[in-house]
Amino acid sequence: MRLKPQLWLSAAIALGLFLRLFKLTPLFHFTMDEALLAFRGWGLFVLGRPFLIGGISPLQVHLPPYFYYLSALFLPLSRFNPIAWGVVAAAIGLATLLSLFSLAKKLFTQEFALIAVLLYATSFTAVFFDRHFWPLVFNPLLTTLALLLLTKLKFKKVGPFWPYFWLGLVLVFAVSADPSNLMLLAAILLTYFIFRRRFNRRAVKGSLLVSLGLFVAPLLAFDLRHGWENLRGVSRLFTNLSAKGFAVERIIDGLLLLPRSFARFWYSPQTSLAELYSYCFPFAQGRQRQLSWLLVVSAAALLVWFIVKKFTSRKPAVKAIVVLLLTYFVGVVLFGVLGFSLFDHYLAGLLPVFALITAWVLTKLPRSLTYTLTAIIVALNLFQVSRAHHPYGLSYKNQLVSWAQSELSGQPFALDSVSKCHRENGLRYLFELTDNPPVISFMDSNFFWLYARPPVPEMPERILLLTDKPLTSDLPVIARQQFGAMTAYLLDNSTKTYKLSF
Repeated sequence: MRLKPQLWLSAAIALGLFLRLFKLTPLFHFTMDEALLAFRGWGLFVLGRPFLIGGISPLQVHLPPYFYYLSALFLPLSRFNPIAWGVVAAAIGLATLLSLFSLAKKLFTQEFALIAVLLYATSFTAVFFDRHFWPLVFNPLLTTLALLLLTKLKFKKVGPFWPYFWLGLVLVFAVSADPSNLMLLAAILLTYFIFRRRFNRRAVKGSLLVSLGLFVAPLLAFDLRHGWENLRGVSRLFTNLSAKGFAVERIIDGLLLLPRSFARFWYSPQTSLAELYSYCFPFAQGRQRQLSWLLVVSAAALLVWFIVKKFTSRKPAVKAIVVLLLTYFVGVVLFGVLGFSLFDHYLAGLLPVFALITAWVLTKLPRSLTYTLTAIIVALNLFQVSRAHHPYGLSYKNQLVSWAQSELSGQPFALDSVSKCHRENGLRYLFELTDNPPVISFMDSNFFWLYARPPVPEMPERILLLTDKPLTSDLPVIARQQFGAMTAYLLDNSTKTYKLSF
C-alpha cells in the first residue's frame, strides 16, 4: 500500500459513513418495532409518560429500559420524525468502524485492520444492518467494544478496575437492548472463567455485582408496582415451550444459520430492503436459501478453520471470538430446537467478527491475491448497495400521510391495512404526529395504550385503506394513490358498514 495507512483508513471510514447516509429517508425502515420505540419516546417528552421497562423478549420477559431512553433522546431533534435515528444509526456504524480498526490492529496487524475495516464498511449486509435503527442496531458496536475492552484487562491479580467496570456496562446495555446479546454475555463470562487465574478477581466480582444491580433494579421496581407481572413471563415461557413441537427442519436451519449469515456478509443477492428486514417467514427463509451453496460451504469451512487455529490462543480477546462463535452456534441451534423462529438478524453482533475472519484468511494469501480478492468483494458489495431500494421506505410513508391529510381536510377517519406482513405498521405513529390522527386503526390492539387519545368505538365516515393487493372492498372509492408498493384508498363509509381487518 503506497498511500499512508491513515489515508487508507480515512478513505474506508468516509466511504462507510457515506454508504450509511446516502438516500437516508427513501431507504429508512420504519415499521412496528421502530414505531413502538418512537411512541415510547414521543410519549416520554410530549405526554410526560416515563417507563420502567423496555421491550419484551421472545423469552416472554421484559428488558430494562436503557435502550428505549437512549433512543428517545434523539427524537426531539427532528420534531419526533424518526429520520433522526437514521443519522444516529450512521454514527453508531462509524463508531463500529473505528473500534473494529482498534481491535484488529491490537490483535493482528495494521494492514489486517485496514482490510477488515474496508470489508465491514462496504458489506451490503453490514451497511443495511447498521442503517436499521432498532434494538439490534448497537450489536456490532457492542461486540467490538466488549472484545476491545478484553484487551485492556491486565494479566495480573492486581490491576485497574475501570476496564472491568466499562465492560460490565457494555454487557448490561447489550442485554438490555436485545436478548440476542445473551450470547455475547455468555462468551465473555466463559472467557473470564478460562482466564480466571490471570484477572483481577475483586474487579471481576465488583463489576458483576454493579452490572447485575443495574440490570435488575428497574425490572424489580416495575414488578413491585405491577404484581410481579414480568416474573410471571417466565411461567408463560415454559407453558409456550411445552406447546411447541419438535421439528428437524428447525435444527437444520439452526446449524446453517451461522455459515449462511457469514456468506451473506460477503455477498447478498437481495437488494430489496423490505425483504432484507422482513420478519415475514417466506422472506426470512428466502433470504437465507437464495445463497449459493458454494458460498455457504466456503463460509462453513473458513469458520471451522479459524476456530481450530485460534482455539488455543493465549489472548483473551481472540479466545473470546472463538468462544463467541461457538456460543452463537449452540445458542441458535438450541433456540430452534425449543421451537422459536430463527432469523439472521440474531447474528448482527457477529458482523464485525465476520470481517475479522475474512481479513484473517485474505492476509494469509500472496499480497497481490489479497488485494485482488478484497477489491472484488468490495466492488460486488458496492454494486449491490447502489441497487438497494425500499418499496415501503419512510419517504413513501411520509408522502402517503401528507396525501391522506390533504384529501381528508380534517375529517375523522379509520386506518386499515389488508397487506401481507403488515409493512405499513409505522404509519399509525406518523399520523399521530399530525393534527388529525385516525380515530381507530388496525394497530390499536398493539398501541392503544400509547396514544394521546383512546380509539373510538364507532367507525367514522372515511376509511383510509392500505394494501399491496387488489382492492376487495365494496365501498365507494373517493381517492386513490400509489406510494411505492403501497396503494392508499380513501373510502366512503357513510353507511357505517365497514369493519376493520384486524
